[in-house]
Amino acid sequence: MTLSILLVALLLEHYRPLPRLWLERLMLPLQFLAHQLNAGEHRHGRLAWFAAMLPALLVTSAVHFGLLALSGWLAWLWNIAVLYASLQLRCQNRVTRNILTALLRGQPEVARQEALQWCDGNMDEREGDTLRIAIENRLADALRHLFGVIFWFALLTPLGPVGAVLYRLSHNIAEHWDPDTHGAFAHFAHSAVWRIDWLPAQALALSFAVAGNFEDAMYCWRSQATHNTDSNLGEVLASGTGALGIRLPATATLPEFGLGENATLHDLAGVNSLIWRTLAIWALILLLMALAHIPAG
Repeated sequence: MTLSILLVALLLEHYRPLPRLWLERLMLPLQFLAHQLNAGEHRHGRLAWFAAMLPALLVTSAVHFGLLALSGWLAWLWNIAVLYASLQLRCQNRVTRNILTALLRGQPEVARQEALQWCDGNMDEREGDTLRIAIENRLADALRHLFGVIFWFALLTPLGPVGAVLYRLSHNIAEHWDPDTHGAFAHFAHSAVWRIDWLPAQALALSFAVAGNFEDAMYCWRSQATHNTDSNLGEVLASGTGALGIRLPATATLPEFGLGENATLHDLAGVNSLIWRTLAIWALILLLMALAHIPAG
């Protein structure tokens, strides 16, 4: 059942992605909570995080079990709807495609403007790093907008689609509560994201190795992952670039990732191929798990 929910949700997200504006409107209560509870201390941020998270998880699970009592098909549709709303990879795919098209047409400034969407308008002074930023963020978005959601959805599926809500809402809270503007109030939200990301990041780094160049991916994972301030993201980037057999050279603000030749435009398309191969591996694992629960005879 988990695999069928995933496949339908992925198809919906691919062909009918939800508008980002619609998703942003769902996050308006987060700003209200921050305004009401932010007294500048860490404990207030912890209280606000649980005040946002627990009702969402309880309602999601309650609706699941209520629908399940009426019909398994209704619960199935509810799971699809929640997972569909939690996946946001399609809008990231569009940015990747626009960057690749602009670079192929010899329009670096257009590509750079597209890359700004991933960097929240902050690319420092790194001229010529658009390709690196595109590859890095493509791998990072694979964790944040696809595999992280799938991991927690599958892990907590006996409770309904609460895993998808837990992952997506935790990231949205961290995005809306910035330490630069909210101070200590935002620290708990960001530490919670790191903890929630840890398990799926390990699983994804290993999956990249299986789907690509295993030896290089494992070497980069062991030797380069800790060079990133966000170690979860560093593990994904190190394993992903190693699996692709490419190198992202160090800059004044960023460490080196990967092995071999410097990344080229062709490798940006290779990142998409790696992600789809990894997704196929995860789907196969879910299928084998489903078959294992089918009684013999």
